[in-house]
Amino acid sequence: MTVHKFFPDHKAGTEVLTLKIAKELMSRGHEILVVTASPPDIDARHATGPDFVEYEYEGVKVHSIGEALRLRGYTFRHEYDHPEMGKHFAQIIDSFKPDMVHVMHAQNLSGTIVSVSKEKKLPVVLSPTDFWFICPIVQLKRPDNSVCEGPGPGATNCLTCYTPQLIPPADQISEAISRRVPALGGALTQSALGKTALQTAYSVYKFPAAVKATVDRPAYLKDIANSADAITVPTLLMKRLFTKNGINEELINHIQFGIDQSKLIDYQEKTPSDALRIGYVGTLYDHKGVDILIKAFQRLSKEKLPQLKIYGSTEQFAEYSKYLKDLASSDEQSRSRVHFMGAFHNDLFGEVLAGLDVLVVPSIWYENTPLVMQSALTTKTPLIASDLGGMSELINHGKDGFVFKVRDDKDLAEKLQLLVDQPDLLSKFRANIGPQRSISVMVDDLEAVYKKVYKHI
Repeated sequence: MTVHKFFPDHKAGTEVLTLKIAKELMSRGHEILVVTASPPDIDARHATGPDFVEYEYEGVKVHSIGEALRLRGYTFRHEYDHPEMGKHFAQIIDSFKPDMVHVMHAQNLSGTIVSVSKEKKLPVVLSPTDFWFICPIVQLKRPDNSVCEGPGPGATNCLTCYTPQLIPPADQISEAISRRVPALGGALTQSALGKTALQTAYSVYKFPAAVKATVDRPAYLKDIANSADAITVPTLLMKRLFTKNGINEELINHIQFGIDQSKLIDYQEKTPSDALRIGYVGTLYDHKGVDILIKAFQRLSKEKLPQLKIYGSTEQFAEYSKYLKDLASSDEQSRSRVHFMGAFHNDLFGEVLAGLDVLVVPSIWYENTPLVMQSALTTKTPLIASDLGGMSELINHGKDGFVFKVRDDKDLAEKLQLLVDQPDLLSKFRANIGPQRSISVMVDDLEAVYKKVYKHI
């Protein structure tokens, strides 16, 4: 199995899903090796450390490729077509001798891992959890935060969105030049004018290669995806967008995510509270829309005193977290009632949800099916989510939760105010939440796909 990042350093939804599938497969007699990378969340520019490390996490064997290998000879094209990564992956295959390759994510490893697998005559199943195969920034989100449906003819959308991001800021260029060519240090790399001049020269030199890499990307990854033996997608939205962008619909199987319910199912009763407890659980980053939630909270009536609990690391993306804290402190109403709770171990998720009356998922991009939503539903916690993609597919609006207009804090506030004013709505929503899909059922479906592509299982 391959994934872009993994435990213990990375703990987001795709990592959790990969771990749970791997452990369920192992319980059924499969031997699993997770191949991953471990770039830092911020400033992934420095080729440090060994080429790879091997370890076990919760009994799962892991081969983690380091920055020294990932950044070796790096060009813009390496983001999706990385020859060095391909050579290394071929060595892993020769050593582990797998019967098949299941790609949960290819980012940081590149599409080359698929082409190498096919060269080795191995069946390949793709189970993308986001839109990396059609969007280099993954989120199908434009710079103005509007949603996008793919590169478009000639990758026009990517050229105006992604390509400019390939040119580093002036400070980064100056730092790199000072480190590599100390003789050019001093005024040239320290003054604002010198930094601007260096960035301009760098852009003139590098921009044509950035454009070519961007333009070539859609066709390359479309061919890579279509070379797979099967593709699984968790939402009908993803199926539609993949098909729209040239991925063969006949390869696509709609297999919804499942979750490990064992540590959630006993938390379907809420702890007592006189106030409505509104929650957010997840990464604190701008595409998650947590600022929209805080703004909506600040719009609520001052007559009653709801609480907002925000769970997530404030250290991972410190700049955005500071913005959120400043935003919460800017309003007298929210100053004492918005609580930044920090991160927690996944084993405590049920306990956390038992202390929330409603969970809000205010993302501004096409999330697929955030596992946090299914976890909330398992504990009979109603949801309010943006009316985008897989998020809205999980909610029966007005029956077991609400959807609201994406990026619209006023609309979100109106939905929250209904819960403040009509507490019985929560009881109604909770009663209408049915059983959720387990990881075991999901793996049943995955094994059925495995059997189609590998007849000996």
